[in-house]
Amino acid sequence: MNTATQTAERPDTTEMVLVHNAFRRHFDALPGLVGGVADGDIARAARIAGFLAELDTGLHHHHSAEDELMWPLLLERAETDSALILRMEEQHERIAELIERADGQAARFAASAHPETRTQLGATLRALAAALDEHMAEEEAHILPLVERVMTVPEWEALGERGRASVPKDRQLIFLGFILQGVPAVERRKFLAAMPFPARLAWWLLGRRAFAKEYRSIYGTDPA
Repeated sequence: MNTATQTAERPDTTEMVLVHNAFRRHFDALPGLVGGVADGDIARAARIAGFLAELDTGLHHHHSAEDELMWPLLLERAETDSALILRMEEQHERIAELIERADGQAARFAASAHPETRTQLGATLRALAAALDEHMAEEEAHILPLVERVMTVPEWEALGERGRASVPKDRQLIFLGFILQGVPAVERRKFLAAMPFPARLAWWLLGRRAFAKEYRSIYGTDPA
């Protein structure tokens, strides 16, 4: 393994785990949300389908950034781990296939709220959640320690910047809420402290209330 890129300062991969946990939490919840839509309730079906579409878009950008900015570097610098990295790429392909299937089913569900389509979409979403859980657990156990060994801090930060830039400006505070929701207070304070002051201020003045309203529209309860 080429260790020429190592420096005294190592990438902090904590934020990646928080993002993973947000994806886990909501993809795991989606089958139940879909299952709770009453027959013919097109408005509710469309709301859940819209939530799925936004999650799918966010996950697509997250994985695209890894495909373009992380896997090539790891393959170059950690040749002995190439089989693991290639398996990660294959898992991305499998997840992308499930997302494509779910999006098609969700579009039909939003138009009809038909029980048969609801059942099909629920099954696909359960398979997608399981595939994501497997992939993210393996990535956290094996890839993130590898990142800390062979990637530089600027290279890792470029990955995060790529992900943040993919979020529309009018949705950034909402996405921040989804990331912070359920995070222990100590980790939440650390995450917010790393943000620019204007962004922190926007979160406290506007973001918390906007996120709570969004959360209630999806889950029917206040965020924990």
